[in-house]
Amino acid sequence: MYIPLKIASKYIFSKKNKTFINFLSIFSIASLAVGTAAMIIILSVFNGLEESLKSIYRDFDPDLKIISSDGSYIRNELANEIYTINNVDVITPFIENKSLLQNNGKEVVSFIKGVDKTFINQGRVVNNLTEGEFNLFNQKSKNTIIGRGIKYGLGINTNSNFESITAFVLNDSIKITPQMLNSKIYQKNKLNVVGVFAIENNFDSNYIFTSLATAQNIFNKKNMISGYEIKLKNISEVNKTKDDIKNIVGEDFMVMSFSEIREGLYKILETEKLVVYAIFSMILILSSLNIFFLLIMMSVEKTKDISVLYSLGIKKKTVKYAFIFQGVLIGITGIIIGLFFGIIISLIQQETGFVKINLPNSIINAYPIKVKMIDIVLITSIVLIISTIASIFPSMITSSNKNFESINKNLS
Repeated sequence: MYIPLKIASKYIFSKKNKTFINFLSIFSIASLAVGTAAMIIILSVFNGLEESLKSIYRDFDPDLKIISSDGSYIRNELANEIYTINNVDVITPFIENKSLLQNNGKEVVSFIKGVDKTFINQGRVVNNLTEGEFNLFNQKSKNTIIGRGIKYGLGINTNSNFESITAFVLNDSIKITPQMLNSKIYQKNKLNVVGVFAIENNFDSNYIFTSLATAQNIFNKKNMISGYEIKLKNISEVNKTKDDIKNIVGEDFMVMSFSEIREGLYKILETEKLVVYAIFSMILILSSLNIFFLLIMMSVEKTKDISVLYSLGIKKKTVKYAFIFQGVLIGITGIIIGLFFGIIISLIQQETGFVKINLPNSIINAYPIKVKMIDIVLITSIVLIISTIASIFPSMITSSNKNFESINKNLS
């Protein structure tokens, strides 16, 4: 393989006789380099956005969540059994349901979520307070933490003292009929706002937190819960721990990992990345046409050189490999240049954030970015495969019997 590789490198990188062929070689390398660099940068941005979204959602979602298979309330009696699993760190029973919140004539529909003191050890929401303190467990008062979106929706003033809000919860123990429209079918509760959290608009506008006892009283569900939220010691063993818990709780309960809780989001992120791969692969395929036409033109221009090689006893297979190696060398050169600039630009963005998002309500200031080795490997493979395939057909034409006979006639 040494001779074909030497011939290929000479044809591509020779500094003599600068012609249109040389320009097309440079253009082919440049187009592959630009495509490779763009693919690295775009995929790294997707990786960064994916990591940012996951980080945001992990500030709200637990590692594992246990709920009843039919969505009904359950009794709080499984925690001790689940704690026997070594990887389980914190178990928090919770109860949640919808309610109508009211303050000074303004109304917002929200979930009231009740948690016990173990929730503080989960490290979620507690670290996202923007105002007040996570002081929910004072049994003498119905304290609550509200999302920032609910604060704005209800027009709550927190500059001096927090205000109380009214929560209307449907009494599900009463069977509703048309004749009961004027009856009292809801429970009215005063809740004392003691803090505000901010994570993401979807959570900030739809959730308030209170103590488990307060929520059970509001929903009239004494000793009942919606399920358990679990923090793990080692998140890498989430699937194994999930299976261990399933063996304990049985088929009447659903055990969901953090990726299954937001399954739709994770599927969208994966689909978007596949679309990016597909689009840029098509762009690289179009770029590889330059290699195809380059090698076709080169086979015509280098007819005299090829005839000399044949006269020296070079086999057709050697000429065929020489043209294939030209496409491969163009691809490798484009990959090296593209990877260099793509990774450098990505790392600069990662360190400095010089490209800003510039949206007033954005939770991040600059485009997040993360370079992954798997993307580099896949992009390198795609470019190499495309450039190699683009070289095969011209190499077959150049080394064909018809072309060989035509060259022999010219020699004679």
